[in-house]
Amino acid sequence: MSELKALTALFESTRAIGLRDTLEELLEEVLEHAQRLVGFEHGAFMLYDEDEGVLRVGAVRGYGDRAAEVLKLTLAPGQGLSGWAYANHQAVRCGDVSSDPRYIAGLSRAKSNLAVPFSVQDEVVGVLNVESDTQHAFTAEHEKLLTVLGAQAALAIVAQRTQQALTQRVAQLGALHRISLLGNKGGNLTATLNSILEITEEVLLEGHAAILLLDEELSVLKFEAGPDYSSDVKYLDIPVGHGVTGACAATGEAVVVNDVTELADDEYIVGVPGARSEIAVPMEVDGKLIGVLNAESARAHAFADMHVQTLTLIARQAAGIIRAARLQQETRRLAITDGLTGLYNRRHFSQQLEANISRANRYDERFALILIDVDHFKSVNDRFGHPAGDLALQGISDVLTEALRDSDLTARIGGEEFAILLMRTDQALATEIAERLRKRIEEVTVRERGHDTIDLSASIGVAFFPDGGVDSKSLMRAADRALYRAKRLGRNRVEVATSGDEESTPSAIESM
Repeated sequence: MSELKALTALFESTRAIGLRDTLEELLEEVLEHAQRLVGFEHGAFMLYDEDEGVLRVGAVRGYGDRAAEVLKLTLAPGQGLSGWAYANHQAVRCGDVSSDPRYIAGLSRAKSNLAVPFSVQDEVVGVLNVESDTQHAFTAEHEKLLTVLGAQAALAIVAQRTQQALTQRVAQLGALHRISLLGNKGGNLTATLNSILEITEEVLLEGHAAILLLDEELSVLKFEAGPDYSSDVKYLDIPVGHGVTGACAATGEAVVVNDVTELADDEYIVGVPGARSEIAVPMEVDGKLIGVLNAESARAHAFADMHVQTLTLIARQAAGIIRAARLQQETRRLAITDGLTGLYNRRHFSQQLEANISRANRYDERFALILIDVDHFKSVNDRFGHPAGDLALQGISDVLTEALRDSDLTARIGGEEFAILLMRTDQALATEIAERLRKRIEEVTVRERGHDTIDLSASIGVAFFPDGGVDSKSLMRAADRALYRAKRLGRNRVEVATSGDEESTPSAIESM
């Protein structure tokens, strides 16, 4: 069963649980859905009786003619597998009950057992104990499913006391279900984060939410989404340990402040103007912190334990979605970039050249295409080795990145060949930029250990749309011929494509 299907089943289960009139009906519902998820032959739900300090069976499924006897069973914390799971706040899975002295037989033919504590934060409200007539019937996946079910059911048991708590729980699961669906949609990470916050604020009913993601290298939290937060905090790097969110990131635990006006200036960072209370919960995936889910309210004492529970569940679900979105973004980035230089690769450049020609035709715009070829690069590799050559290419790519505008497109299209699109640029400015790049490349020096300094230079060809060509191939040919002329005239120079260039002129770089 997939994680999404499991979550959907839990969502529907808890909605049904919320409609039950009694605790007994609630426990029967839990067992029914647990059996559907795991497929056990026999199961019992044991609730902790605070008055007597024992675990007491509240509902059973299976056990045949011994069901009534099992219903009367009580265990002290630490007694039996269920008592051990309760006392240690940890699930226990036994593939062969005959080999575990903690096991207390429910049926003589039972061969394997799984006991999962159902907890609300650090409080175990009960234990789900399931048995099978087959050895090693329960897997780690079964344990995970029942653990997730336990988290939902435990809250539902507590929520049974009031209809208000019940309604809150249904809203929690609805949010988790909707957030889980965001993972299937993919798309832009910022849009995904804003959707998560929209769902979160619906559950909170009051208050404004934000997501801050951890920059591990700098050990700071960076604001990623939160439409109602002040512009100041959106551009602020919050050191781990500083402020409410930083404290949450440092400890990995939820932080609730009932009245932020009672905090010292260095303990509170204004997120929402006029806020009185704040809550921050860690966003973790596989035990690793990736950020903090934060909320602020204009009302003091706005956040209670149930809000901690709600936001913690949402934060965990959202963290998985964020990690998946990041991996997807990284995969997309790797598909369009050159691994050595970090510039765009030839394939992506070709696609963007086509797209910009279409745009330029539509809006009657001009742009320049620049081709750069490092002079005598083969001799660099031959004399100093490929590692030195790689350093040279990385140095040139740094120059190109620093010298050009964000709107310009730079790519490595071959071994020592680079291409640049200068958008909405006239001939005079493009030629000036090309000459500036040539000089900057000439200033690049590579010092390889054990070798002399490696001096570099480049030949550059410039062509313009539409004068140099009305399609990508003809424009590339024009820039290519200008580049060849620069090499033929002595290298380390800039040449601009002209209408007098002959079609038969040899090419320095293969046309795209």
